[in-house]
Amino acid sequence: MYQVGQKRGRLTMEEDEDEQPKKKVRMGMPATQWISVYNARRPMKQRYHYNVADVRLPQHIEKGNEDGLFISCVASCSNLWALIMDAGTGFTAQVYELSAYFLHKEWIMEQWEKNYYISAIAGAHNGSSLVVMSKGTQYLQQSYKVSDSFPFKWINKKWREGFYVTAMATAGSRWAIVMSRGAPFSDQVVELDFLYPSEGIHRRWDNGYRITSTAATWDQAAFVLSVPRRKPTDETQETLRTSAFPSTHVKEKWAKNLYIASVCYGRTVS
Repeated sequence: MYQVGQKRGRLTMEEDEDEQPKKKVRMGMPATQWISVYNARRPMKQRYHYNVADVRLPQHIEKGNEDGLFISCVASCSNLWALIMDAGTGFTAQVYELSAYFLHKEWIMEQWEKNYYISAIAGAHNGSSLVVMSKGTQYLQQSYKVSDSFPFKWINKKWREGFYVTAMATAGSRWAIVMSRGAPFSDQVVELDFLYPSEGIHRRWDNGYRITSTAATWDQAAFVLSVPRRKPTDETQETLRTSAFPSTHVKEKWAKNLYIASVCYGRTVS
């Protein structure tokens, strides 16, 4: 297992290059699954949509907005979208763009000018992306990077400048990482592995970290774990790995006041 830094701004590898763990080449398709993360929250309205084609996105989003919900996270599987909307984001306004580019720089910069910040991103296997930008975040400044391999070196540099990872996505084998100043964290680490890094995650949970971003390619799964600046009243966090979108599980979790905080589709098992 590779970890980025025990403490913010320190790496467990040489900083000169973005080294990737070496793996044995296996024949056949790797196993892929949905990874969903649930946080304890006060009762709130949350809605999910999955297997959504491009053309159907606007109607789901508009209906959610009419009901007072904003997008809290997005994901993609088989070039279709998954969308989580809820009443607990704290956002005051939101815009989104579906683009053939994996992060459309011009559009993002235009929204930054209007004081919107990236709050959720997803990439499809065909290279397109869904970028959601919101007002009412705590962010002060943002930077993002699209890379062919996981950008350890860049993340480490940004940590030293006071940024934290606040969103991640993949498109095929490419990664996109968004880092923000003003994020509500006091420390952050990354777990990157070819398998679901169960042991590492449990160890981090014991030390007060919570998963705040997830993303996976067919080769690797990345989990960003952060120490919240303000300790939540209920620290319960659960993860699920399911072959299909966890629609039945979500309802069971809601009954226990656990709500989807992050979801992604990709590599999780050997």
